[in-house]
Amino acid sequence: MRALLILVMLATLSGPAMAQAFDTPEALVNAIYQRYQAGASAADPTVFYSERLKRLTAEHAERAAEGPAAIGAESTGEPAVEFDPFIDGQSALLLDVAIGTPLVMGDRALVTVGFHNFDQPTLLSLSLLREADGWRVDDVTSTGGEENWMLSWLLQFDPWGL
Repeated sequence: MRALLILVMLATLSGPAMAQAFDTPEALVNAIYQRYQAGASAADPTVFYSERLKRLTAEHAERAAEGPAAIGAESTGEPAVEFDPFIDGQSALLLDVAIGTPLVMGDRALVTVGFHNFDQPTLLSLSLLREADGWRVDDVTSTGGEENWMLSWLLQFDPWGL
């Protein structure tokens, strides 16, 4: 019984990671935005992150758990806003999704993605990195909306604003 439980846990933990290997930048970006099609469930966006971006996310979570008191500030009592960086929001109704042709330079690539989320036009740049297991998202930048942001910067320097 214990061996069966261990096998189930290992399959659960390794299954998504093994299934998420992307040989090309196009395959990675298409997989990301395929999750938002009607009837598809949007999974945790970190499954597409590079090791660096996963580390930044984990460090951000640790700092956010400590709260404003960790830096001597008073709490506003409001929880941090969480959002999915691939849609620049919390909910998705993506229309007119346009994925640009990746610009590949060695083990790095840059892809632009434009869409309307509900009525909000959005333009994102995805910085990709080829790691040992395939292509991963190393950063996300929004420059086409009311607020411009870079995910890595938010994770490092805006611990309660995400």
